[in-house]
Amino acid sequence: MKELEEIKDILIEMKNLSSLMIDLAFSSVMYNSEDIADEVYILEDKVDDLTLKVKKLALNAAKYEENPDKLLSIIEMATINEQISDSAYEIADLVLRDVEPHPIIRKIMHDVEEEIGRVKVNEGSILIGQTLKQLKLPTKIGVKILAIKRGTRYIYNPSKDEEIKEGDILIAVGSGIDRLRELSNEVEEEGEMFEEEEEE
Repeated sequence: MKELEEIKDILIEMKNLSSLMIDLAFSSVMYNSEDIADEVYILEDKVDDLTLKVKKLALNAAKYEENPDKLLSIIEMATINEQISDSAYEIADLVLRDVEPHPIIRKIMHDVEEEIGRVKVNEGSILIGQTLKQLKLPTKIGVKILAIKRGTRYIYNPSKDEEIKEGDILIAVGSGIDRLRELSNEVEEEGEMFEEEEEE
């Protein structure tokens, strides 16, 4: 049944997104990053949409099931994933509401030398067309790619064979985020925008 196959794919995506959201939510607090907290907000909306889609598909599939009660576990699993994403949203919200961090969290923020950020891969970047294995970002610039946002799709914990494409948004952590921005041509693009503003 095509509905059940689609439900399976969506539940796998929801599981991956929920895991990513938890990672990003805690990271947004630890690194005091509003950019990453914003990403959690975007993901939360996506999970809400997927939850609704699963429920509609399950209701439709129930018409063809001899025992439709079996589909209740599918709806329950989608609901649990949504609750996880809601919890991640609440964690990230601490950053965006500028809640004063507890001294323990502030100490961790002070001790951590790494940062986390979103980096867009722009036209002309030397990263385009290369796999993570070829780039060796952790050893060369001290950055790990946690996820890649490609259009509306998120690639969580990308494999070493994942190829970087123009327009990708890299969600990365490490000490070389500024260097990653340079390699992605993001810094150059921001500079061009700044020059245009001055000319006006």
